[in-house]
Amino acid sequence: MASLSVLTGLVIGGVSYQQSRQLIEQSQERARAALARGLVVGLADQLAVNDYAGLESRLQQAMADPSLASALVTDPGGRVLVHLQRERPEAEPTLQFEPARITPLQEDTSGSRRSGSLSTRWTRIDAGTEPLGLLRLRTWSSSTDAVLALLARQYLVLGGLATALVGALLVSAQQKLRRQSRRRELLLLQEKAELERKALSDPLTGVWNRRGVEQELQRILGDPAGGSSRQVAVCMIDLDDFKPVNDAYGHAVGDQVLVAVTRRLRGFLREEDILGRLGGDEFIVIFRNCADPQISRKLAARIVIGLKAPFFFDGLQVRIGASIGIALNAADPDESMTALLERADQAMYVAKHGGKGHLIIAEAPALSA
Repeated sequence: MASLSVLTGLVIGGVSYQQSRQLIEQSQERARAALARGLVVGLADQLAVNDYAGLESRLQQAMADPSLASALVTDPGGRVLVHLQRERPEAEPTLQFEPARITPLQEDTSGSRRSGSLSTRWTRIDAGTEPLGLLRLRTWSSSTDAVLALLARQYLVLGGLATALVGALLVSAQQKLRRQSRRRELLLLQEKAELERKALSDPLTGVWNRRGVEQELQRILGDPAGGSSRQVAVCMIDLDDFKPVNDAYGHAVGDQVLVAVTRRLRGFLREEDILGRLGGDEFIVIFRNCADPQISRKLAARIVIGLKAPFFFDGLQVRIGASIGIALNAADPDESMTALLERADQAMYVAKHGGKGHLIIAEAPALSA
């Protein structure tokens, strides 16, 4: 069992070593590529005007990085224009005059290759689509090799212990990931519910908007096990004298009136009833488990009377009223939502034209034989 543990640890250590090596080499390769891209942008400007002193100055600045062994710029034909080189990482770079010409391999001109402790990267220097030359950077990888050698020794020494430790860490990490995943899922569900709530709510009053009301009403009417709860009285409410309030005191006061109306309407409803604002000064109330027209009339009359009472805002007194159209589906529980809403809407318009504070109950739909 102990040998198996050590063997497992060694395998894990070997895999970890290879992954570490790849990550370090990839990181260095990205760093070399970024350095080359940055240099190429400036070198293109100097090459365009044959500013060789500027080329040397830019390469000198780049050679401040001790990992750079040499930096060389050629023209498109391979003629060496500037060549800086150092013998050791701690040495100062010197200007070289040999070779005078160099012929890079075609596959090398767009990437890098490693030979021993040196990595060579060729990068094209272009001005738009016109080639201006080539940049060759050579970097030492001795520091990388030292780090990798140290990692290898550490992995070998700690290999036997790695199995138990990694196992415990994996279990802990897996549990943590599961908890994070559950938290993310819960957060997403909460955000989704909040977005859906906002999409179905009136932003001013917080009650259902038209879409929300229709969704709730469709759910009630479509519930096959709803029984008497499918019997509803839909009350379309249009506020009287609201426009003069808006015109006289402005929309800010008008919004306060709408919010106050919403609070007052809530006081007339039961917990299972539905309240919504369809837009402007139109509201809707849906009384559930309501099949008796006389009961719906009494409930609607309470709203009419209640909204006649004045509203007060910072010493300002506002009086409005309401006209209501009512439609019941008790005679035809299978009546569509659209037809039920249309009947209530038509009844409301009849009430509105009949004078302020009126309420009208729509006639029941004619049933086909």
